[in-house]
Amino acid sequence: MEPLTLVIIEDEDAHFSLMKRAIAKEFPHASVHHFQEANTCLERLDRMIPTVIITDYLLPGMNGIEFLEALSQKDRDIPVIMITGQGDENVAVRAMKLGAIDYLVKSGDFFTLLPTVIEKVVRKNRLEQSLLKSEKRFQDMAENTSDWIWEMDVQGKYLYSNPVVEDIIGYPRDEVIGRYFYDFFSSENKEALKARIFELMVEIKPIEALDNMLLRKNGMEVIMETSGVPCLDKWGNISCYRGVSRDISERKRAESHIRDLSQQLLKAQETERQMISCELHDRVAQDLSASKIGFDMLLKDQPALDATVKEKLLEISNRLQKAINAVRDLSYDLQPPALAEMGLVKALELYCEEFSSQFKRKVDFQSAGLNLFKLDANTEIHLYRLVQEGLNNIRKHADSDQAIVRLIGVFPNIILRIEDNGKGFDVKARELALGDEKRMGLRSMKERINLLGGQMTLQSRPMQGTKIYIKIPFQEQNRESKEAHINH
Repeated sequence: MEPLTLVIIEDEDAHFSLMKRAIAKEFPHASVHHFQEANTCLERLDRMIPTVIITDYLLPGMNGIEFLEALSQKDRDIPVIMITGQGDENVAVRAMKLGAIDYLVKSGDFFTLLPTVIEKVVRKNRLEQSLLKSEKRFQDMAENTSDWIWEMDVQGKYLYSNPVVEDIIGYPRDEVIGRYFYDFFSSENKEALKARIFELMVEIKPIEALDNMLLRKNGMEVIMETSGVPCLDKWGNISCYRGVSRDISERKRAESHIRDLSQQLLKAQETERQMISCELHDRVAQDLSASKIGFDMLLKDQPALDATVKEKLLEISNRLQKAINAVRDLSYDLQPPALAEMGLVKALELYCEEFSSQFKRKVDFQSAGLNLFKLDANTEIHLYRLVQEGLNNIRKHADSDQAIVRLIGVFPNIILRIEDNGKGFDVKARELALGDEKRMGLRSMKERINLLGGQMTLQSRPMQGTKIYIKIPFQEQNRESKEAHINH
């Protein structure tokens, strides 16, 4: 315990000496100041910072109760122990009401009890001071943070709110406290969000980074990210929720802008691919075909050619045919004509068949439920590229002889599964290495999935194959109309 500064108000010198001796025995480093009158103590109190004041009840001039009243007027938060020659409950009650921390009777064991009472009072006071500092620290942080800090009861009614709520949703905190959290929800998904939060409260689970749209007092919408934790009583029952809500409207606008730019970039890439595909198909492949026809005609029209020359020409013709095939394959790979002509499912079916034939790997492709969805060209090309990239990853890295591709429409989501029976890998290690990974397969797939607002789950273990699970939400409402709310 830290050194103590004790003030004793006692008009009997002999009694004070015994008190001082008892204190010195337990607290040898304590400083003890003695006053025979309460008035003198009050006059000199500003020059001292007492840890505890011990005052007798019966004193000349001013008794202990009057001293407590005068001390409270000075607004000094100093713990006081009241002592009397005889036990008097009325005096004890009055003293405690006026702020005395403890009450001690001058009985036979008084001098034995005094150090123990002092220690108890000091510990209690220091604990209270520590709690006050913690509360002040919390209050300072809560009052000055840019985030909305709140507390609500088990019915969802706000018990506390810091003042920044007015900057975020336009309501002063006095208008927030006493209202329910869902009173401020935007009508969009209001009931679903309300049900979700109450479900978490029933299960006594934390609220983790939950996006929700609130309606400002002026009618505008603001996007919040909310997190909260349950507070339990001593019986383990939930008593309240405390949490933080952060305005993420700017972040959502930035993310939307990045998505738009990324979409434009991918569209530009697809347009460039289409141009290159047409150039390869309509010019390079045609020129190569014309050259091959010329060689073939030369072989046919010149039967008397030297055998060695004829063999060379035939070799060149065969190479030209291989080049024609490669150019056409590259052209179709850059811009699959079947996608526009026959639709996504048929285009993927043909691609998987060609992949199986070309690379000697069995690909089991099946699709169901896509007739429920009217996909735009952008979504179709993304899904096609995801399958294409997934199978190319299997061909390059999996060392497998078969793959499974499933494309399923289960409203409101489109599910894509790509599996192989290859050598697998350590998923955590691969994700950590993605930043330095030269191969762009998984990263490219993740970028496309993010643009579609989807999620990808990767499961793999060494020598146990790999499973890629992709879930993409299908939204009938035009995304631009939704983002218009954010831009207000």
